[in-house]
Amino acid sequence: MVNNQGPPVDLASNSVMLVLRLGRLGNRRKVPTSMVEVDADPGAVHVGKELLESPELKTVAGEDDAIRKWVYARSLPSYGTLRDGVYRIPLTLVDQVDEELEAFRQRRQALIDKFLEGYPALVNKALIRLRALYNPNDYPHLDQVAARFTFDYRYLAFMTPETLSARLLSRERAKAAAEVSTEVEEIKVALRAGFAELVAHAADRLVVRPDGKKVAFRDSLVSNMEEFFGYFGARNLVGDDELAALVERARESMKGVTAQTLRTDDVTRASVKKTLDQVKAEMDRSLMTRPSRRLILDREETS
Repeated sequence: MVNNQGPPVDLASNSVMLVLRLGRLGNRRKVPTSMVEVDADPGAVHVGKELLESPELKTVAGEDDAIRKWVYARSLPSYGTLRDGVYRIPLTLVDQVDEELEAFRQRRQALIDKFLEGYPALVNKALIRLRALYNPNDYPHLDQVAARFTFDYRYLAFMTPETLSARLLSRERAKAAAEVSTEVEEIKVALRAGFAELVAHAADRLVVRPDGKKVAFRDSLVSNMEEFFGYFGARNLVGDDELAALVERARESMKGVTAQTLRTDDVTRASVKKTLDQVKAEMDRSLMTRPSRRLILDREETS
């Protein structure tokens, strides 16, 4: 169980909400069942078509996923308290996040421009590729397509207006305190679950089979751990000292260790795995059931 003891956590003063919206052109449409010949109830058949065969559009989608992953790694994690596209960012990281978001915007726009440059040719190819399934209404004018790609974000801070009556002010402060208490608990659990997943994955990939063969792993095994270590202090606004101690043990075991070292140095590999196995066992004993309370905010939409 997560330890609830300790001083109250002031999330409002130490973090802000980031609302991030990444929109892009949708690339799938439903196909009318009347155009599909199958020996089945038409109501049980659902067929879709890919409008454009475009690696460039897929690259934009991949960039969007990378942006969200980057932001999440620097935010306070949540199990459903916040809607998709809403992140609680520690104040100590806001400037860094804002600067990187602007860099992301420029890199993403360059990918979008490349897609837009080839859009007319892609539409012509779709006419040939889809044949009877081609519908010109699925392919807007270039200006309309460009408008589908959006990159918007803003920061929000929540506080109780001091102009309320004493009765309402007291009630709203109590409600806000209850919300924060719930979110703090969820942040603790989510931080622990994220770290437990990283440790379990790393420990599993460092196994040496009975025949002496090593399990293969990607370089991201180390880089993902390093990223978690690097931002854990800023993300641990909830003051989870027990988790902090376990993170430090794992960090120390991997200090100066590279992916190549883990592949070639059997002694280091065994030492790191032993520590991670111990940390994993501690994490397994400390994790609790995920909470499910939600704070109602707008869900992220993709055009």
